[in-house]
Amino acid sequence: MIVDLKESYPYYIRLAVIASLVLHILWFVAAPAFTPSPYVPRKSEVVEIEEYKPEELSSVEEPEQIERPKLPVEAESEAEVEEETVEDMVGLDAVEKLPPPPDLSRYVYIPHEVAPQPKPGFFVHPKYPEIAKKAGIEGRVILHLFIDTEGNVLKVLVAKSLEESLDNSAMEAAYKWKFSPALQRDKPVAVWASRVVIFRLRD
Repeated sequence: MIVDLKESYPYYIRLAVIASLVLHILWFVAAPAFTPSPYVPRKSEVVEIEEYKPEELSSVEEPEQIERPKLPVEAESEAEVEEETVEDMVGLDAVEKLPPPPDLSRYVYIPHEVAPQPKPGFFVHPKYPEIAKKAGIEGRVILHLFIDTEGNVLKVLVAKSLEESLDNSAMEAAYKWKFSPALQRDKPVAVWASRVVIFRLRD
């Protein structure tokens, strides 16, 4: 049997086109629907501020002891008054000498029985700088704070640096914090305290 290819060619072309259309229709019907998920940007957040406790202090500087002045008593004679007056004049410089102000250029441990605690409502979260956020920088900044007898932060030192913009952000926020003052023998004292600022990016 002789088949003329020129005559059957259009027939096979139409058959192939119809079969292709049917396969495409079946594929679109049977294929599962694809729903793209929306892009969720990374959110920045300061997770927590916690107290930093060093493992061991190398040295403890005791405050200078000042001798308490003697209470006045009635003298028995004028000679005793003159003798006591001379002694008081000799020791006048020692009585009037005041203790040196605390060194705010470095961390110095000051003895205290009750540590300062953050006051509720007076905590300011540090801002996450955009430059650090885009660079994906995370980590901890350890701060030394000098807290006065009224709970105000007078000085902030960076004990452990993370990145300049993050360090500055943590320090700027720390100056706005308010604490209950430290106590030594039930009296408020100015002390150094340490806090850890944790910067973390969450998806």
